[in-house]
Amino acid sequence: MAVAAAYFVLAVGAAVMFAKGTDRNLQGPRLRALWAEGRTAEARCTAVRAEEAQDAEGGLVVHRRPTLEFRTDDGRTVVFEDGQSRLEPAVGDFVTVHYSAADPEDVTTRAPSFFVLHARAVITGVGSVFALITAVVLALVL
Repeated sequence: MAVAAAYFVLAVGAAVMFAKGTDRNLQGPRLRALWAEGRTAEARCTAVRAEEAQDAEGGLVVHRRPTLEFRTDDGRTVVFEDGQSRLEPAVGDFVTVHYSAADPEDVTTRAPSFFVLHARAVITGVGSVFALITAVVLALVL
């Protein structure tokens, strides 16, 4: 029983640490802050830069990086190159952006998603359930 309890505590701790790291890698805290602030604007695509790279198998992959321009609520014009989004707007297309009023250059074209909003809770919950099931099995077997 002590082994199962120790396993459970360690496994839940690992799940929490994994969830925290994954959330950071997904830029969860930054994106949640931008989405929560509620500042949005329509940005116009002014240019698209194509960047070529090779994938793991040696094939050619083209990444398109649109340059977007928008006006903040206080009238400032912000121009940025979007390298994070999967959007591929053509020159002249409009895209909704979320930005920070304090730092309008901190901007994203990513729309709020359930997983990014709740990544820590989902990963921690799934890891904890798995840890509990495994600890119960260990307690019954040992």
